[in-house]
Amino acid sequence: MGPSLAPTYSEPLVPQSQAEASLPTEVIVEDAEEGVGAGGSGSQAPKPSSMKRYKRTAKRIVKRPPAFKSPFVTQCVKQFPKIPHVDRVVADYALAEMGDPSEILCDMYEMYIRREELSCLNAGRWVNSMIVAIVSRMMNGQQAPPAHTHFFKPSFSVVLSNLKSNATTQVILERCAMYLDPDTLGHDLSSCDMMFISVCENNHWHVHVVNFAAGRVEILSSLPLWRGNNISAATRRLSMALHKALHAYRIHMDADVSSFVHVQPHLLQQLNGSDCGVLVLKFMEFWNGATLTTSVAEDKTNMYRLQLVLQLVLNERNSVRDTIMAACHL
Repeated sequence: MGPSLAPTYSEPLVPQSQAEASLPTEVIVEDAEEGVGAGGSGSQAPKPSSMKRYKRTAKRIVKRPPAFKSPFVTQCVKQFPKIPHVDRVVADYALAEMGDPSEILCDMYEMYIRREELSCLNAGRWVNSMIVAIVSRMMNGQQAPPAHTHFFKPSFSVVLSNLKSNATTQVILERCAMYLDPDTLGHDLSSCDMMFISVCENNHWHVHVVNFAAGRVEILSSLPLWRGNNISAATRRLSMALHKALHAYRIHMDADVSSFVHVQPHLLQQLNGSDCGVLVLKFMEFWNGATLTTSVAEDKTNMYRLQLVLQLVLNERNSVRDTIMAACHL
């Protein structure tokens, strides 16, 4: 009879739930030292061995949280491939649909914007008044004193529109204090050559520009606002109310805004019903009293929207900027 076969033993399988099963191993190959292992015998010198040693070490894999992605940002990157990586990451985080809608992404000038409000800068959406208000305040802050241009928040046009024609000076002083009082603003508006008043009328954004040097009111709009051969009655009422408010605060006493000529310069016209707010902010940024210093193009509206997101979130005055950068691992 031949020799019996030696029994074969196998080690029990280690459950996959154990910590060791989740740790990948790194294999390090080292050559054995000379004279160690299989060598010569007797008087023969030991020969170098070709035996290899294998050392196994464990490493822990740290998984980052899932990256936020925005379909709008992806579309912008395809359209404008040169968008920097940091801008892509921040915009993805700010416009991600899976993010907390109540998270504050911009907090400055005693105003704040939550994710659900910032989402209006996605393509095809109508820009809300909070975005316009903070961007207007940012434009004021970019000027070196004394400022010759002033950008009002959209709420000022609402206050002016609600002033009755027979409103007393005291009523005007009370209702317009936060917009015209020099102690509240921190500076006097008498030095301003142009005043920009953003207006939302019939779900359409436009800008009422009072050009004191030229003696006219310029209506910057991406849609025509004329009624027949005349400017709209609401626009004229706004100029009359502004005239009373300025005189109540003794600002530009030598000017009669109510008698200024109203003109609507020919500017880029929107091709949809949602880009008026984005375009009007670009008009405000580039208007010099006669023309736009930089051209505004319809095929760049998505880029304008993305730039607004980055200007709001990455602004140095934004008190939550560092928190967002940390959340983006930047």
